[in-house]
Amino acid sequence: MNRIDQTFASLKQQNKTAMMPYLTVGDPDIRTTVDIILELESAGADIIELGVPYSDPLADGPVIQRASERALKNKVTIRTAMETARLARDRGSQLPFILFTYYNP
Repeated sequence: MNRIDQTFASLKQQNKTAMMPYLTVGDPDIRTTVDIILELESAGADIIELGVPYSDPLADGPVIQRASERALKNKVTIRTAMETARLARDRGSQLPFILFTYYNP
């Protein structure tokens, strides 16, 4: 079983729901993104959605739009988002990650 399936199975056994925070990778920078991932994990997050910034996030509200703009200024790509997940693993994160992006990229 993968980490996501294991997490949901464990939560189901405990009759709990998942806390799944979202963050835009690269906002304000990669190092801070990894720090935030680790803080979310220590605060009790079960799964983290790593948002890949996109130039036209039409389906998102103004907060995520601005976060995407800042991350894109840092040249964040899908590859950067995957590398960020690896950096979080290297620093000890055991959480499942969901890569959240648009169909367009």
